[in-house]
Amino acid sequence: MKIRNRHERMVAAPPERIAALIADFDRVWPTKIAPAPRLQGHRLYDAGLMLWEEFDRPGAARAFRVVRPDELQGEHWFELELAEGATVLRYTLEGCAVGKYEAIWCERIEPLHGRILEALLDNVEAAVASGD
Repeated sequence: MKIRNRHERMVAAPPERIAALIADFDRVWPTKIAPAPRLQGHRLYDAGLMLWEEFDRPGAARAFRVVRPDELQGEHWFELELAEGATVLRYTLEGCAVGKYEAIWCERIEPLHGRILEALLDNVEAAVASGD
């Protein structure tokens, strides 16, 4: 099963400010919903059911690929696009789920993923508004 997911927010700050925020998940991750991904080694992050590897993706401010579990593969990344007096912060996920992970994605991961991403974008906006 193919997976494609996108979240986007216009934030009243320059791209550099937003890049600094998303570079530090401890500052913007909605920990009341789920724990922030934890660094497990060079560019590897424990994200609960998944292990992510951070990688350099052209045009992305931050990008990860899912390296575990094998049945859930994909890449997800943040992009920053300068807009009139603001920045579009865009998150994209593209991948696939196979076997039992088709149901796990649909029933458990996707709904939680959407809540986490919208809350993360809210937290970025709140940090910008507060001058944090």
